[in-house]
Amino acid sequence: MLLMTCHPASMKEELRDLETQISELRLRQAVIVNELDKINTAGADGHRSMPDWVSSWLDVDHAGASELVSAARLIGKYRPINFRLAEGQITFDRALATMRLAEAGADPATVRHSESLDLAGVRRLTARQRRVGRGDERAVAADRFVSVQPTLDESAYRISGLLPGTDGRLFERALYERADEMRRLPGGDITTRGQRQADALVAMAMDSHDRDRNGDGPSPGSQVSVFVDLDQANGTGGESGCAIQYGPRVGPDTLEELLCTGSVQVIGLSEGKPIVTSGSIGVIPPAVRRFVAHRDGGCTIGGCTSRYRLEPHHIVPRSQGGTHEPENLTTLCWFHHHVAIHRHGFRIDPDSPPSRRRLTRVPAGPDPPRRT
Repeated sequence: MLLMTCHPASMKEELRDLETQISELRLRQAVIVNELDKINTAGADGHRSMPDWVSSWLDVDHAGASELVSAARLIGKYRPINFRLAEGQITFDRALATMRLAEAGADPATVRHSESLDLAGVRRLTARQRRVGRGDERAVAADRFVSVQPTLDESAYRISGLLPGTDGRLFERALYERADEMRRLPGGDITTRGQRQADALVAMAMDSHDRDRNGDGPSPGSQVSVFVDLDQANGTGGESGCAIQYGPRVGPDTLEELLCTGSVQVIGLSEGKPIVTSGSIGVIPPAVRRFVAHRDGGCTIGGCTSRYRLEPHHIVPRSQGGTHEPENLTTLCWFHHHVAIHRHGFRIDPDSPPSRRRLTRVPAGPDPPRRT
């Protein structure tokens, strides 16, 4: 409430003054980190690196800790920049970017020119200063990796890695191009760049999975065994209630997608033992798939022109008794089928016209109570 009574110009000046104070404190931190780095404090405390130690000791993000250590190791080499920082003429981030530019080999005239650029411009200028030798290239090539780390229950995966420059640029371009094909969600919701890139990576993996198949369109799915812990699922496929054979634990949305796209056998467990087994819930017959694709001619969502991975979808979900009859099937592109419906909880409006389908959002509802 106090800020609401201030004049905007006063608030803007106060904001800048606060940044100056923060920069002064960050400089003091960098000086201390520099001294502690000299006596190998990280090793003495059992840490792998100084950024790891700073991240742990200050309870800050690892990227921020790395920036602080980087500044600490440069401050003794570029005292004029440090004096400007100490006098409040430049911010901590500006000082670090300028020191990195000088460290990359820029001459004094180039460093002075950087003062007219924003921080992104200084970083681009720094990147152009660096000279890459054979040793640098081979070191990066030797260090290349991609790590795929599932959580303990395999309900989520974390992906990280390092690629040489040209390989990384190729991957980035392919990922960006595919991500740009991902449209807004129905209702106008905007997915983030990170979400679109995640969807794009999955789409690229599915393309690779299907590349050796003959015929048109994506794979119609395969036999999957789903184990349902009846003691936990409460009839909903709820929290930690389902798991795929040799695979991750899944929830209701994923189970519904499996029922829509593949052949599924459900095995009910109680106290770790199978007590009920369904017959195999089969895939859509090939002739029916072809008929529906011919009938619809493309994605039936109103206004969509995408022809990427066109797939049949059950208007009434299989979990609610929906059948493979053509009247219960409609053709959707991969984005509307995999992302909008099976990931974000939209449903086909059964009263919408067959060639201009509408989507409505279905609330996720509360999760079942955790077992204690």
